[in-house]
Amino acid sequence: MQTGRISSSIAVGGISFSAAVTRQAEGQVSHVVELAAGVAGEISAAGADNLPAGHGIEIGDVIDVHWDDPADGSHKCRRGLEVAAAGTNDIEFDETPAGEGDALPAVGTDVVVSVQAVVDTDWDGDDLEMIACKSTQRTSADFREAAASRHSLKLPANEAWSWTSEQGFTNPFSGNPVTEIRLSNGATSAGKFYIGLLYQSV
Repeated sequence: MQTGRISSSIAVGGISFSAAVTRQAEGQVSHVVELAAGVAGEISAAGADNLPAGHGIEIGDVIDVHWDDPADGSHKCRRGLEVAAAGTNDIEFDETPAGEGDALPAVGTDVVVSVQAVVDTDWDGDDLEMIACKSTQRTSADFREAAASRHSLKLPANEAWSWTSEQGFTNPFSGNPVTEIRLSNGATSAGKFYIGLLYQSV
């Protein structure tokens, strides 16, 4: 039997307190993933321009494009764009396989382009008891069953996300096996992604 624990230290409204939730389950999964730095550029009509020389993005890479919404500053991300051409300071991409997430911004918008890191994993959302993750940089995390996205997250840098059974919140992975996680770094500094989960065997 495996044990998981999520603790919180809270200071708000002039008071401070701590809390913790513990669950036990038969199985566990964990991954720690190094995330390469994203590359800064600008959206063009065909892809992204003004990338630094030596950006390292190649034809056939699957990338995500990150940017700040000009209206409210929120993190936006278009996922799953395949690079069709790569030059010294620019790339062109199409949506094969089909892009997902937020619609691309206007031409000239500052963006960060990041090649996806694909993590092989194997668990069923219906069996989850506890899951938690965080990244040291703002990150897109797309939980998938083969070609289908089952749940996606935009993680702010160093802010943990979690779900635990029996707390009255809907399991976001209910009904879906997860076979891979596609990650991308929305910052121009390297980062690290952490995830751990407990599940009941069936």
